[in-house]
Amino acid sequence: MAFLATGGDRLRLSVLERLDAVTDTPVCASFEALDAAYPGSKFILTIRDKETWLESCRAYWASWVDSYLLARPDDPLPVYLIAIHAKIYGTPTFDREQFSSAYDDYHEAVRRHFVDRPEDLLTLNVCAGEGWEPLCKFLGLPRPRGKFPSENRMPPSGA
Repeated sequence: MAFLATGGDRLRLSVLERLDAVTDTPVCASFEALDAAYPGSKFILTIRDKETWLESCRAYWASWVDSYLLARPDDPLPVYLIAIHAKIYGTPTFDREQFSSAYDDYHEAVRRHFVDRPEDLLTLNVCAGEGWEPLCKFLGLPRPRGKFPSENRMPPSGA
């Protein structure tokens, strides 16, 4: 969280000096600035079926996020989450239409950003079974032993 600036798109990068990679929500909000700050960096865009993603978001937000954000509006973590969700999704709480639009806009923004550097972008659909092979080839690393991790998956609808 600390590497996101409090004003504008300026980043506080000192927290990243010890890391090889960053992931998840903060990256979505600042991938262009991170890419500019780290020339030669690579970007992995994970994709999945939008409707499945929306249902996963709905369930996740309903399970705790919406109530947590609304119940503790003055605590630092909810303040951060409200700001980051508003930047990424256009709303701090789950709204299916807004999230759907944000999904499309984000994927298009990433592809547009890397249009002249396709070698620096890997689009990976883990839900469709993509895993070690394309990832390791992209990163120039040997394939680890074992199955590609697949945790925290929602059960199929109706299960």
